[in-house]
Amino acid sequence: MASLLVLVMLGALGAAALNSKVANGIGYALPGESGLPYRIQYNGREYRSDVTCAGAGWCEDDRTSDQRARPYCTSRDGLDLVKGNSGTGLVEVDEVFTLFGPSHPVFTAGPLRPGETATTVIVEASADCYLTYALMGGP
Repeated sequence: MASLLVLVMLGALGAAALNSKVANGIGYALPGESGLPYRIQYNGREYRSDVTCAGAGWCEDDRTSDQRARPYCTSRDGLDLVKGNSGTGLVEVDEVFTLFGPSHPVFTAGPLRPGETATTVIVEASADCYLTYALMGGP
């Protein structure tokens, strides 16, 4: 009986972990395409993307028509043009944990000076597919 209870509890925890609401709230990715959460943490700060929410239905419902028209991700070349990166490249600074999958690297557009807060971070969703997350809450 105790073994059955343990199995039921583990199953419930596993189901909760695969829930997009939980993934978005805690800030980890779910496996599969579009599994990145809408909110991530880096360097003690929170960042938000308006193009992803770990597959939750409310994400699409809350997006404006302009946001819906934007592509899910941008190529690395597109990031350099959009960010005005001037060829400094992306610097890996962290990663987003993925449940049952490889982590997603988090980048800044060039190196940061000590004590500087990045206003945007970039997460690699898949090969040559990057999402930009904006700082929440101001400097």
